[in-house]
Amino acid sequence: MQIDDFLRREIALGSFPSAVYAIGSSRGIEHENALGNAVAVPLRIPATLDTLYDCASITKPLITTVLALQLLDIDTIRPLLTHTSGLRAWMPLYTYPDYLTAIREHGPEYEPGTRVVYSDLNFILLWSMLPDYAALARERIFTPLGIEADAMFHPPLTLCPRIAATEWGQRFEAKLAGIPSIAANRDGLMWAETNDGNSHHAGGTAGNAGLFATARGVFRLAQSWMNAELLPRDVVSEATRNQTPGLNESRGLGWQISNGMYGHTGFTGTSVWVDPTRDRIMVLLTNRVHPCAAPIAMQRIRSEFHRYS
Repeated sequence: MQIDDFLRREIALGSFPSAVYAIGSSRGIEHENALGNAVAVPLRIPATLDTLYDCASITKPLITTVLALQLLDIDTIRPLLTHTSGLRAWMPLYTYPDYLTAIREHGPEYEPGTRVVYSDLNFILLWSMLPDYAALARERIFTPLGIEADAMFHPPLTLCPRIAATEWGQRFEAKLAGIPSIAANRDGLMWAETNDGNSHHAGGTAGNAGLFATARGVFRLAQSWMNAELLPRDVVSEATRNQTPGLNESRGLGWQISNGMYGHTGFTGTSVWVDPTRDRIMVLLTNRVHPCAAPIAMQRIRSEFHRYS
């Protein structure tokens, strides 16, 4: 297939060591494959269709948004879900004594409702409103969809052979924060633990990241949106339409909106996009930050992947 050839070329170029994809419709997966090595250093483990990837920020729409829309008042949390709350994009919250106090005191950056600023802090606040978050995800999402083996938080170390590794050390976040000493917090290979520092130091998830899943698992989660399996159809319609007209970005509730599609990306090299008009679901999981988070043209790669899909 063209997709396989394209992904093999990107692996050969060093864009990422592995890629697993799943493409299909509201009825199910039509094409899938696994290429490359889920772990490249210090040993090599080939990627398979059963490989679990650190999904990073696609945790936001697939898990946190679903739980928030099931359990919280939509109008109260709308600014958080649409990234119009006024909070800055990111903070290394694990360098402060308390996450919520740090957000309250240092998070506000602009007038709420005046623009979209994509912010992890919004989803960390949502997580704080959802006690026993990981248990809720299992009870309300993974078990009803039958994907307990394909989507999870806190994967046990016994699953390491199935898990794609990410960075060696926390150097990217240390540079982002301008605090070199952060790198000392995590100086080994991130494997079976979430790459995101705020989620890691909160015990494995803070609502903004932390999901580990196979491409099949991510596909099933996206399919549940298309088929309105976990949320009423009117709530799905509300969440997947543009909630920020006239502002600098088009955002739904938890989702990015583009040309009639809704989707999301993750820092580790993951993405999920749904095209209702074409009845198409496109999932691409890579570990492009393994063994280091070098700059690559991931947006171009995703665009090419969608074109072949």
